[in-house]
Amino acid sequence: MAYTPVNYDNRRYMPEPLLRFTTEVFEKAGMSAEHAAELAGYLVATDLRGVLSHGTGTAAGYAQSFKSAEYNPRPEISVTREAGATIQYGGDGGAGHLCSARAVRGAIDKARQFGIGLALGRYCGHTGSIGNWTRIATAEGMIALFTSTAVSPSDYETVQTVTNVFRDYPFSMGFPAPEGLPPIVIDMGTLLAPLDVQEQIAEITTLPLIKGFALQMISLMLTMPIAKMHPATPDPFPGATCNFTTVVINPAFLGNLDDYYAEGRLLFEALHRMSPMPGLEKVIFPGELEAEREIDFRANGIPLDPVHMERLATLGDEFKVPPYWE
Repeated sequence: MAYTPVNYDNRRYMPEPLLRFTTEVFEKAGMSAEHAAELAGYLVATDLRGVLSHGTGTAAGYAQSFKSAEYNPRPEISVTREAGATIQYGGDGGAGHLCSARAVRGAIDKARQFGIGLALGRYCGHTGSIGNWTRIATAEGMIALFTSTAVSPSDYETVQTVTNVFRDYPFSMGFPAPEGLPPIVIDMGTLLAPLDVQEQIAEITTLPLIKGFALQMISLMLTMPIAKMHPATPDPFPGATCNFTTVVINPAFLGNLDDYYAEGRLLFEALHRMSPMPGLEKVIFPGELEAEREIDFRANGIPLDPVHMERLATLGDEFKVPPYWE
């Protein structure tokens, strides 16, 4: 998964003009007004957390995918199978964000009824920053897992280092937090490091590589074999290659919620008294930095570099949408 660092010295842009701009671009690229606003909202929310590699900087790619019919700009997302605590969705070739959000909400509904919900999605485009989807669950007091295939399919024909075969499948888990604390959200690619870095690590120990490969395998086995259980159908949207799995757990079914949140607060406070990991200045939980950024960026604007904004301006010229941030 690409990583774009946040440069706090960059000029800041308020989220509302970015949202309006991106929504209008997607509408002109063929999306319905409702879906355009929804997709734009997810991209801006991603920028607000500082995950700039998956935010509005990707808007041009999605717009072109709609124009070229790589993705379906007007998908009819549907429930294709449902039994007990499980539910499956077909993305109809649309942006993966739309199918992912509906699948997580479907799994939440199942978890409210059964204590656990399993949702699967197939035939959709890139699922974006998948921390969006686990955060939907944590906001409802649920524990969630979400993993997706990569956009590019794995290459099983070329003989290569095994960790490179599986691509950088995204993996996220989210845990609801006590009042006043941010949820714990792990959102990462499962490829431990590029091959040249793997070789450097292996000179010290192969243990991290083995653990990273295991995480890749978990993500793979939770997605591809399940997707292959459904026959491929001829489709006009060749870019819709992603499949995903999400599991939602309702902690209210497991015992006293007060005890759950009390232990969560104890862990948060205790671990923040510890020394940080080597190479880091302080202890920080997964999702904690993103929560801090969201508060800051929503109030003071998102720091975006000139190249990012030039790409948006070019996109606006193409679709005749003005730069509302100026």
